[in-house]
Amino acid sequence: MNRIPVCIFDPSRTAFENGYLFCDGDDVLDVRTDSTSPGGLYICPGLIDSHAHVYPGVTELGVCADDVGIAQGVHLVVDAGSAGAITLPCFRDVIAPACGTQIKAFLHISKIGFVTKQPYADPRFLDAGLAADTIRRDTGGFLVGLKVCSSGTIVENVGLAPLEQTVRAAELAGCRMMVHLAEGPPSNGQTLPMLRRGDIITHVFHGAFLREASLRANRGAQPLQEYCKLDNLLWDSRGAPVKELEQAIERGVRLDVGHGAASFDKEIAARVIAAGFRDFSISTDVHVRNISGVVRGMPDTISKFLALGMTLPEVIRSVTVLPAENLGLKDWCGNLQTRATIFRLRPVRADDVPLTDAYGREIETERRFESAAVIRKGKLQVLNGAAAAL
Repeated sequence: MNRIPVCIFDPSRTAFENGYLFCDGDDVLDVRTDSTSPGGLYICPGLIDSHAHVYPGVTELGVCADDVGIAQGVHLVVDAGSAGAITLPCFRDVIAPACGTQIKAFLHISKIGFVTKQPYADPRFLDAGLAADTIRRDTGGFLVGLKVCSSGTIVENVGLAPLEQTVRAAELAGCRMMVHLAEGPPSNGQTLPMLRRGDIITHVFHGAFLREASLRANRGAQPLQEYCKLDNLLWDSRGAPVKELEQAIERGVRLDVGHGAASFDKEIAARVIAAGFRDFSISTDVHVRNISGVVRGMPDTISKFLALGMTLPEVIRSVTVLPAENLGLKDWCGNLQTRATIFRLRPVRADDVPLTDAYGREIETERRFESAAVIRKGKLQVLNGAAAAL
């Protein structure tokens, strides 16, 4: 039997305690705190990426879930609206079961989903009744809610219609929404008051609209000025929420990072963190247009938030406890013996790809997050050639 010294995350205290991981080969026997342990690798509940796009082949954005999931220490990848009602069956019944990484999904209000980045180009794609019925019929728990984009370059001339239809569908189905907010019109004053307790705003640290970032996110398609006249920033220059966001937070609306190719401004995130705000889930919004660029995956995204001033326990809370709460996963942070991510913080190496925000600005750091192993159904699986560390 191997006794491996570790630092164990306690979700109830948002803190690490020294202890041991006990293994017999790849069988995990116990994970136990022990004040005599010198500590070592870190162990926490399985990481959750609560905003990604993992429906390849059918959609414009999809990447393979295993490439950004279990290979990076992420146990659950939540797809944010790649599938709509008519494209869901292939995703849920064919693509997802073939992956080693667990997948859940938000259903897009557009019945075609992200087959195209213009999912509302035909207003007939918006069908609240069909969306609600699809949610109700999903008895296996694959769907966790509805997804809608309400930013100008995606909604174009249909304005608030997608969000209005999503609210209607969510009320019919009794579910949460994930709402993509960025440039406008529509304005914050129009969209934010429509969100309800338990709904999730993604891209909360988006910055001013930048044409270069938009071109990168949209394969060179030129945005029309009329659709990006408003920056719709969610935080002021002190890192405090703007009035409409403050009111939404008071109503119980939840926040998600959704880094993406054009939706993460390091200066805004740093100000908000410095102001003491920590209640947001950290997610990648990884897809084909950023997986080899500004996002890469969850380890790099975690490293960015450590560099921007969050403590390690705070960051781990934002990729385990908070997304589990947002998605209603009541037992996610339970027994580490059956599901966990084991990781280390290592010094920066000369061959590391620099960390940047979505605008290409470098985020300097002295340490990087690196997943070393996962525990799945009581079995230890080593990642990234980390066998020597175990």
